Amino acid sequence: MEIYNSYLEVDLSEIGRNVEKIRRGIGPDVDIIAVLKGNAYGMGHVPVGKYLAKNRGIETFGCSSVFEAVALKKAGVGKLILVMGGVPYHNIPAVVEYDLHTPAYHEEYLELLDREAGKTGKTASVHIKIETGLNRIGVKPGPDLEKLCIYLKALKHVKVCGIYTHFTQSGIPDKSVTYEQMSKFKEALRQAEAHNFALDYVHVSNSGAVTWFFEDCITHIRPGAMLYGFDNNVDEKVYSKNLFNLCEVLSWRAFVTNVKTVPAGETVGYDGAYKITKPTLVATASIGYGDGYTRKLAASGKADMLINGKRAAVIAICMDQTFLDVTGLDVKINDEVTILGKNGSEFISVFELQRLMKNTYLDVISVIPPRVVRTYKN
Repeated sequence: MEIYNSYLEVDLSEIGRNVEKIRRGIGPDVDIIAVLKGNAYGMGHVPVGKYLAKNRGIETFGCSSVFEAVALKKAGVGKLILVMGGVPYHNIPAVVEYDLHTPAYHEEYLELLDREAGKTGKTASVHIKIETGLNRIGVKPGPDLEKLCIYLKALKHVKVCGIYTHFTQSGIPDKSVTYEQMSKFKEALRQAEAHNFALDYVHVSNSGAVTWFFEDCITHIRPGAMLYGFDNNVDEKVYSKNLFNLCEVLSWRAFVTNVKTVPAGETVGYDGAYKITKPTLVATASIGYGDGYTRKLAASGKADMLINGKRAAVIAICMDQTFLDVTGLDVKINDEVTILGKNGSEFISVFELQRLMKNTYLDVISVIPPRVVRTYKN
């Protein structure tokens, strides 16, 4: 028995179909590193990882933290887990214990990693992280990379098996910055190859680049958002939106807990958030900003939720409950409310919420808390 006020339904078979569409799009010579960072963008990285490993043959996964990677390892997911972000030093023993791949860009980290691996009789695997413009973590091509390569070759218990960078603007119409970053990465790749590292993993393309960016030197792509149907290339004059015909896999639903007519002159919500100007049928939904539906969305004056295949305007929000104008609709207590996904002939996409927020859709789905239960279809 599960107890919840709202739930996310993730269609695993749709994720699988998206993977196959991506595979067809990239061709047979490039493999996939399935990125499950941010708890698989809020959808549950262990259940999603299990499905992809068992049903779609994915062997390599990417995470943002050692915490996520260890959870996957404990669940028996994948042959290789890459932690793409920086590793706090207290996590190094877990990196070695669970045979995780981590980024190489700083000598002090590598020294500690080498020492820990040596104590346990293991060899730790790293991917050299190249800084090409994001300025988050990484080493720049040229003297800094040369110094790092020489240092890496001297370590006895650390093995270089990959090299990568991260694009900053690959999902926008102007692709010039991405090509500039790739030029820097190619310089770094030539440098690393000159040191005879066995670079089995050469990867640059995040979801924004997968549909349009192709280079012969690349061995893997890193789709994250694309697995779930989110392709943010939106300028159809340059590249068609959703070139691979991916489908969104996520539905988010709650329930009507009250329906009442509020007379003109009264208000709804804290601090008189919404003033009623004419008799209005108001439904209360069992979801609030404490569930991840932001106050900014609710205050936009343009956000809707779906009830019985019809749109209902969001007029106010509390931490745990939301007010909807359902005037003229056939609504009763315990009817299902759709926040994201399809209801009848209507559909609310994550990109609809993104437009209303004037911010990335990830600000909604990646922060949905555990009290919103995750359920899995197919």
